[in-house]
Amino acid sequence: MTDFVEEPFTIISSHYQHKLSCIFHRKRFPYIDDQNREHVVIICHGYMSHKNALFLPQLSRNISNSDTNQFHSVRFDFHGCGESTGRDEWDYGGYEDEAKDDLRCVVEYLRNRNDKYFIRGLIGHSRAGTTALLYALYYDDIPIIVNIAGRYRLERGINERFSKQQLDKLEKNGSFIICTRDDGNFRITSEAIERRKSLDLSQIEKIRHAKVLSIWGDQDNVVPGDDIYLYNEQLKNTKKNEMIIVSDANHCFIGKERELINIIQQWIQQSIE
Repeated sequence: MTDFVEEPFTIISSHYQHKLSCIFHRKRFPYIDDQNREHVVIICHGYMSHKNALFLPQLSRNISNSDTNQFHSVRFDFHGCGESTGRDEWDYGGYEDEAKDDLRCVVEYLRNRNDKYFIRGLIGHSRAGTTALLYALYYDDIPIIVNIAGRYRLERGINERFSKQQLDKLEKNGSFIICTRDDGNFRITSEAIERRKSLDLSQIEKIRHAKVLSIWGDQDNVVPGDDIYLYNEQLKNTKKNEMIIVSDANHCFIGKERELINIIQQWIQQSIE
């Protein structure tokens, strides 16, 4: 018998009414703190990805490395991604909507579902690393944020990601379509690109109560390495702030999954108060 069960569930986001597809990874013998609470960590996927991509299922299984401190976790698909609805409303620059509607909805659902659930942390990879920090800026009500390879300077990475043909279509038509192998088509618009460029992440300096860990791979060819240092500078006023650089790791930590998970395990374990 495994030490966990995985329960799919769906919730409706409060503002846009998207159906968000989620998985509750429930430990059979969870850690219970001195306030009789069971701790839950929410794990968020990256750009045009989904809840079962890359290292996310393994991270759910191994979020805690102690027999006595086992944490539940929830993975979910942001709207327009994976099995969630809302593809037509998906927005390349929609970080704020993902933080304020999708992620906030998951947090509130768990809090309302069972008063024993304590949302211990948010873990976001790539785009969701940035989204998790925006959530902390807007609400600052979750004690731990783990930002894995999130981008700080959102005005960068656009010309590098898209082809000349796509950018030409953008200039001519105001949008272009990205066709993905598994998850269908995503539309990129000029308005969405401008929305992304205008998002000022320096505001995260206002975060006070969260403990923040930023992780970056030194072979990341998607997000420049100096972004992690910018995060580190802007987060110096948080309750605790740390950055860790993983040697020989790329943006998706392929081949370095175990090392990445060990870092997160140890950091979350040390943060138990």
